[in-house]
Amino acid sequence: MLDLFFYRSTALRWLLVLAITAGCQSGRTVTFLQTNDVYEIAPLDNGHSAGLARVAYLNKTLKKKNPKGTYFVLAGDFISPSVIGTLRHNGERIQGKQMVDVLNQAGLDLVTFGNHEFDYDDESPTVLNQRIEESKFRWVIANLQRREGDKTVPFSKDGANFPPSVILDNGKVRVGLFGLCIPVSKDFVQVADPLEAGRREYEDLKNRCDVVVALTHLDVADDQRLAEQVPGLALIMGGHDHDHMQLQVGKVAIAKADANAKTVYIHRLHFDRKNRLLNLESELKTIDETVPEDPKTAAVVAKWQQIANESFRDLGFEPTELVYTTPVPWDGREATVRREHGALTSTIAQSMFQAFPGSDLAVFNGGSVRVDDVLEGPITQYDIVRILPFGGGISQVNMTGDLLQKVLEAGRLSRGKGGFLHHANARYDDTSQTWYIADQALNLSGTYKVVLPDFLLTGKEFGLGFLVPANPGIIKPIAKLDQADSRTDIRKVFIGYLKGL
Repeated sequence: MLDLFFYRSTALRWLLVLAITAGCQSGRTVTFLQTNDVYEIAPLDNGHSAGLARVAYLNKTLKKKNPKGTYFVLAGDFISPSVIGTLRHNGERIQGKQMVDVLNQAGLDLVTFGNHEFDYDDESPTVLNQRIEESKFRWVIANLQRREGDKTVPFSKDGANFPPSVILDNGKVRVGLFGLCIPVSKDFVQVADPLEAGRREYEDLKNRCDVVVALTHLDVADDQRLAEQVPGLALIMGGHDHDHMQLQVGKVAIAKADANAKTVYIHRLHFDRKNRLLNLESELKTIDETVPEDPKTAAVVAKWQQIANESFRDLGFEPTELVYTTPVPWDGREATVRREHGALTSTIAQSMFQAFPGSDLAVFNGGSVRVDDVLEGPITQYDIVRILPFGGGISQVNMTGDLLQKVLEAGRLSRGKGGFLHHANARYDDTSQTWYIADQALNLSGTYKVVLPDFLLTGKEFGLGFLVPANPGIIKPIAKLDQADSRTDIRKVFIGYLKGL
C-alpha cells in the first residue's frame, strides 16, 4: 500500500512538473520581480549588499526567459528618504530625481505609492508631480486621490489618470493587479480605507481576469486583514515593513522583501491550459556580489554617486571614510526611532551631551533620524549623513526646571511621532512617574543646561510648539556658534564622537 502511495505521489509530482514546464513553454507562467522600500541606488555594506544595477541585471535576465510575462514591481517608498535627495545639483534640490532616473534605466514596470512619496510636499504635490512626470513606469493606486480645492481627482501623468488597478495580459493569461497605500497625512491627499478599496477592486477584477494580485504599501497586520477579507487573492506583494517575510493566510500568500533591495522576491505563477492557477513559487533572492550589475544602470548610478560625492565634499564630508564599527545593530527604522530608545539614538544623544562639557542633559527628536534602515558593522561618513540627512546645528540652552519637565513630558507622550525625544543623562521612572537628571529627581525650581538641536527651538516639531526662544523658561542669551565650529552640524558632532570611541 505504501509503495502504491509512493508511486502515485511521485507520478502526481511529475505530472505537476510537466504541467508547469508546459505552462512556461506556452506562455502560461507570469513572473513578478518584487522590491519595496528602496531608498539607495548603490550597493550598501561596503559594496557587499543591495544595489539597483544588480536588480536591473536580474530583471533583464528574467525578461529574457519570459519576455511577455515578467513584471518588475515596487511596493511603494522610493522617492524619499535618501541622503542624495537632500543635496543640490545645478542649484536645485535633487529630491528623489536620482531614484526615478535609476529605476527608469533599470526597467521598472509598475509601482504603487508609499507614504514617503509625499515627504517633500506640504501644500501641494509639486515635487511629487515632477518625479511622476520624469517616470517611465506605470503607477497604480486604489485608495489615494488628489485634492484640488473642493474637488477630488486621481493623481495623473501627462493628463492620464492613475488607475486603481491594471490588467496584465501576455496574450495567454490575464492578471489583475491593484495598488494600496497606508493613510497619508497631507492636506492635498484624499484617503480611502485601503481594505474597503481592496475589496472593491477585487470584485471589479475577478470576473475579468484569470487571477488577481495586490501591490500594497501597508503594515503586515493590514495585509493579513486584506487577505482575510479578500480570500480569492492569489498574492499580496507588500511593502512598508522593512524585513523580509512570507506569510500564508488561507490560500493568500503575502510576501515582503528587505528594504533597499538587500533582497527581492521572484514570484512565478504557473497556469494550466485552461488558465487555472496550478501553483505559486516564491523565491527570496539575496542581492549581493554574486549578482552581476547591468552596465547601463550602473552607469546611471555612478553618475549620481559622482554628483553626490562632490556635494558631500563641498559640505565638508568624506563619504567613503570609515568612522566606526557597530558592536550591535543600529536600528534606524522610522517605526523604531519614533517609539523606542536604542543603540543608535542613545549614541547620537551621547555625542551631543559630550559636545558641550558641563551640560546636564541632551535631547533630540526621533524624527530627525531618516535612514529608515538597520545598520550593522562598518559605518562610513556617508552612513552618518544617511542617518541625519538634514543636519543642522546643536546648542546649549539654560532652561528652567518647569519648562524642562514640560519638554520631556511632551517628548515622552509623542510616541509614534517625530517629536518623540531621545536623551542622554536623563531617564523616566515609570513607577514614580518622575524624571531624573543624572541620579537626581528633576527640580522644577532649578535651572538646567540642555543640549538640543537648533530645529527644536523653532517650535515646529510635533508637540513642542511652545519650545521657542521667546519662552520665558529659556534663560537668555543663547550662545551663537562660529560657522567653523563643528557643532553647527550635528553630523560632524556625531562623526567626531564616533572617531573617539
